[in-house]
Amino acid sequence: MLTWLRKNTKNIILVVAILFVISMFYGLGYWGRGERTAKKTSALAKVNGKEIDPLRFRENLNKIIQNLGQEISPQDLPFLENLALGQTIDFTLILNEAKKRVRVSGREVDGALESIMRQQNIPSKRELERALKNVGLSLNKFRDLIRDDILVQKFMVKLREEVRVTPDDLKEVRASHILVTSEAEAQKLLARIKKGEDFAKLARAYSKDPGSAPKGGDLGYFTLGTMVEPFEKAAFSLKPGEVSGVVKSPFGYHLIKVTNVRMRRFPSGEEPEKAALKEKQEKAFRNWYAEVRSKAKIEILSPELRGHDLRFRGRIPEAIEEYKKAIAENPANAYLHVFLGDAYRAAGQNELALSEYENAIKLEGGNPELYLILGKAYESLGQKDMAALQYRKASLVAGDNKALHQKLLKLFQALKRPQEVAREKEEIKRIEKKEKFEKELRGGKD
Repeated sequence: MLTWLRKNTKNIILVVAILFVISMFYGLGYWGRGERTAKKTSALAKVNGKEIDPLRFRENLNKIIQNLGQEISPQDLPFLENLALGQTIDFTLILNEAKKRVRVSGREVDGALESIMRQQNIPSKRELERALKNVGLSLNKFRDLIRDDILVQKFMVKLREEVRVTPDDLKEVRASHILVTSEAEAQKLLARIKKGEDFAKLARAYSKDPGSAPKGGDLGYFTLGTMVEPFEKAAFSLKPGEVSGVVKSPFGYHLIKVTNVRMRRFPSGEEPEKAALKEKQEKAFRNWYAEVRSKAKIEILSPELRGHDLRFRGRIPEAIEEYKKAIAENPANAYLHVFLGDAYRAAGQNELALSEYENAIKLEGGNPELYLILGKAYESLGQKDMAALQYRKASLVAGDNKALHQKLLKLFQALKRPQEVAREKEEIKRIEKKEKFEKELRGGKD
């Protein structure tokens, strides 16, 4: 596997770069939808005193939205933006470590750019610059982004290559233990075992481990990395039938008896060496990253993103205050009023929530999703007539959005509004007829 990684490192890196550029060229449509998604400041968050790249955040958000493969509601955005922020922080932490340990040459970046141009059928660098300009990027900035991607990928490969599989990684041990609170008691029990007393009986009588004591101390089979280090080191050094000396761990004092050793079984059906290597690489990365993250200083600077973070940690009153700050910074952003309205609803302040949804509509009255949000809020409060009114308004501005009319059809059916149901069915028929006609004009091609 390591040989394969070494041979294919360049290919892996180029694929990542190509996926990145596709996201940049075609994924930024979400960010072109108007003032509601614009940020008045590029300072979203800091990682160890350095600002994260807002473009990287937007790229991550776009990829998440694209992977969903469906239309999203404004009310989905706090979760998605929070997820994208977490991914951007993760990437930034890894990138900062990568810069200390690997290098990327200009030739590697040039090679990635050439592959991107071939993949996207871009005939010249001038055309590439023009395409980048359309999404607000300079060629130099794009090269920096590609360089960062390559750095992270090379570093990840390096981390994997540093992992080695040992014979113990391929084994699993079955062991029993006796856990006591004092070394003196453990020594007395060890002396009794050496005189021939039954280990299982002593475990049932004296072990302080409530999970294994009734089973004679039996812990079942376990693999390397499952137990605390002193326990594991002793267990894997014993042969079947052998009993350890007194082993100290954070839990107390152990006597360990190994009852069996066998080759590991992997559910994936892979060769044991390959499966063990993959597992060990993933665990090594998790442990490495957990340590890096625990030492990192993370500051969320954007009030909007701080609001999301606080909201998902259950600190609703604080989230409300952050959303208010975000609105003060960007008063033309309709979605911020939706986020504040949702936070008010989470706090049980329904009248304030309705007011914020109405504020969002005042800013962006042509967005049918906003009427749906207000209508559903009224419906949840038992105000069905007000809900139906908002759904009718949504229908008026939905235009040829068939998916939206299909949503409205279901909502009116649930409210038992036959006139509106009939109207939505007619709208859907009209749109389908139009779609069919347009398809025929294109010669039957979608």
